[in-house]
Amino acid sequence: MDVEIIETKEMYRGFFRLFKVLLRYRRFDGQMSGTIALEALERGEGVAIILYDPLKDYVGLVQQFRIGAHLRENKGWVIELAAGSCQGHADVKAVALKEVREETGWSPSVLEHVNTFYISPSGTTERIHLFLGIFDSKIPPSATGVREEEEDIRTLCLPFQEVLDMMVRGEINAASVILGMQWLQLNREALRRRFLAP
Repeated sequence: MDVEIIETKEMYRGFFRLFKVLLRYRRFDGQMSGTIALEALERGEGVAIILYDPLKDYVGLVQQFRIGAHLRENKGWVIELAAGSCQGHADVKAVALKEVREETGWSPSVLEHVNTFYISPSGTTERIHLFLGIFDSKIPPSATGVREEEEDIRTLCLPFQEVLDMMVRGEINAASVILGMQWLQLNREALRRRFLAP
């Protein structure tokens, strides 16, 4: 489909950038649309890691303060997958490994790319690279985030079914966890066969 960018204007620059874009695009009927003004938040690329112990059937998660959740419903302490920003780094797998180590202290024995998805393509450019990280839940977590960034992270290690139950009760409502757990639910038995094979 054809898209004609008429003007791009930066409206804000901070940790994120906000752009206002004037454009036209070819509609499904073949005609060009009128000029449309859209806004897009430039967030770059990120990683999120499903930490799974197939032997114990446990999932590793993190909990930390998130301003968006706090402003929306005064519930800022969000349970999430270990995650982080790529900040221009091309090697997303290396970023995923770094983020897991910084946020939890765990070092996955296996780290595999699962999928790449847009968080909210109607208003942000952010893409998330989702990884599976196989870890040993018997090893206690040893990290709580990067002090220089004022990160304060609590690490959680929970049975797979308990995480699903928390999602059903609305105690876990971050999109990355929901997507990651749904992927894990579809692939869990195959993963257990693969990693528990003698």
